[in-house]
Amino acid sequence: MTDLSVFSSTYPEARWKFLDAARAAGAQVAHYLHPGQKGPDGEALYLDVAVLGRPDAPNRMVVGCGTHGIEGFSGSAAQTAWIKGGGAKRIGPDSAVVMLHAHNPWGFAHLQRVTEENVDLNRNFVDHAQPYPANPGYAVLHPGISPSRWDEGAIHGVFAALEAFREKNGEQAFSDAYNGGQYSHADGVFFGGHRPQWSNEAFRQAVREHVAGAKRAGIIDLHTGIGPYLDHVFLCFHAAGSPAYERARAWWGERAVNRQGSTHKALAVYKGLLIDAFQAELPDAETTAVVIEFGTRSRQEMQRANMALRWLRCHGKEDADLARPVHADYVEAFYPSDPAWREAVLAQSRVFLDQAAAGIGAP
Repeated sequence: MTDLSVFSSTYPEARWKFLDAARAAGAQVAHYLHPGQKGPDGEALYLDVAVLGRPDAPNRMVVGCGTHGIEGFSGSAAQTAWIKGGGAKRIGPDSAVVMLHAHNPWGFAHLQRVTEENVDLNRNFVDHAQPYPANPGYAVLHPGISPSRWDEGAIHGVFAALEAFREKNGEQAFSDAYNGGQYSHADGVFFGGHRPQWSNEAFRQAVREHVAGAKRAGIIDLHTGIGPYLDHVFLCFHAAGSPAYERARAWWGERAVNRQGSTHKALAVYKGLLIDAFQAELPDAETTAVVIEFGTRSRQEMQRANMALRWLRCHGKEDADLARPVHADYVEAFYPSDPAWREAVLAQSRVFLDQAAAGIGAP
């Protein structure tokens, strides 16, 4: 039976397990303290870094988790299990694996996908000195998907609004409007923010301090919520046929580039992604970037979960008795308690993390 003890129920527990495993494996560790926020029990919040292998290696593979807060629990377990399973011994002599734990520690600790400012960190990596990307489709959607009450009647109305937009505008326009990122409604879903979040700046600093100088650099950003249950999906945003696209294919196989298993009929044109910032911070390196999603629920169920969080943040305090079960279901949507799901996360992540360590050091 698979040892599931690497999974945790709180952010401090996940952090302790990760750091304990990293130190036991001889990793060099560093910490970036969030100066303005705490966890729900007053605990300090950090982006933690563990470097396995040569810190000055010419080839460095980054494995990050928690860009979307609560999604960090599965990523943390995958990182910790790989370290405890002897992952450092499978790193080549000219390579290093850089683990970034909890890109968005506030969301991780508070069991939310967003940051303390309701910002989707994975839409926040835009140039905040320039006009924000327009998303007129979201402005059309927002009134219909932002109910003040959360019951089946209101939820039915939300999905009626989504379906009406989809039917009128098509699948791609719908996906771009709903998922792509928006900068007009601070109380909405997938809000990209009106300033760089602390997590944005901490991530960039960690990349500069632990990856800059590498000749070849890769990143896996671990997420949950897209894909079939008990399986995972690669999302590769490199241009088809480009050298980076072909490297991803060589390292992980065809599924790294064909979006096998995606539950999105049309993938949004996303704005402000963390992996884009990773590449921008390393202009002199050969970079390869993928997102890997562990599937949980259907797309419609995940849409419901994201809009439930918006209701919880805006109106949950008005009905605490309802808010508790709504939040519990939200947590289950992004971090399933099913042992079979957790076993699948560990089994699959060991394979693609080993492939990453081998790929980054391949001739």
